[in-house]
Amino acid sequence: MLKTAFIGNENFFDHMICEWLSEHTDLSLIIWTNELSWARGTGIERKKKVLRRFINRAQRKGSLRTLNEALYYVIYRRFLQPKEISQVLDAVNSTERHPQKPLAEIKQVRPKDIKSSELQHLIESLELDAIFSVCIDVYLPEKLINAPKHGSFLWHEGITPEYRGVYSPFWALLKKDYDNLGYTLLRMNAKLDAGEVFVQGKAENVDLKNDWHSYIGHKAIIDSLPKVKQFLLQLERNQHQPINREHAVDGYYSYPTASALLKIVLDRWSGNRLSPAPERGSERSGPRQHPDSSTGPS
Repeated sequence: MLKTAFIGNENFFDHMICEWLSEHTDLSLIIWTNELSWARGTGIERKKKVLRRFINRAQRKGSLRTLNEALYYVIYRRFLQPKEISQVLDAVNSTERHPQKPLAEIKQVRPKDIKSSELQHLIESLELDAIFSVCIDVYLPEKLINAPKHGSFLWHEGITPEYRGVYSPFWALLKKDYDNLGYTLLRMNAKLDAGEVFVQGKAENVDLKNDWHSYIGHKAIIDSLPKVKQFLLQLERNQHQPINREHAVDGYYSYPTASALLKIVLDRWSGNRLSPAPERGSERSGPRQHPDSSTGPS
């Protein structure tokens, strides 16, 4: 059985993924990244961080674009997020998993520095076969992701290389590119969301009139689990092979905007279901597995 670790945020969805991994692998370490998030903290401290991020973003992308993004978050949290959280929770509760042992019995760490020598030593000492991760707002150093025997694998809430970056389902909905609402399991490398693809497929039973991007993305990862189970067996036998998509068109996407959200709403109201070929975002690279906020379609 593969010896694995998991890197993610300490929330109910990632807990479910850990329980599923514990059923199918020897999950030996969980690394929670909440302490590494730019938005960590409470009260005045958090507000100051949000303000600094807003100013930095405005300097890079312009005030209008940054306000457009900020307005999206206000609208989303007020009108869409409660329903989506409920939907994701229902999907998690419906996902069958039988962990070999409670997560409380698995070593869990909450580092304040992802590049710390202590964390690197811990990972190396475990002699892991693989690390798995779900989308996180943390830069993972190459030394860390290359430490396991087979490397580190990322569940991505979208189809790559067409939809690298964040909020992939949102941009696919905006462009009516419904065939690219799905999931990817890729091996992480130095380029953002651009590693070799080993598992890929479409999200199942999506209601294009009522479902929104966060639920679609989380559901897509749940839909991937049967295929990922097969991949784990191939990985254990060293029979895994990347999917060849040499003619796929690369695209990179960043943070949503209120104007884009409004367009999706109007398209749904008008019943427009045409599916033109999606435009592609510009390519970005860097030694990280989740982007900063400096890029994306404007």
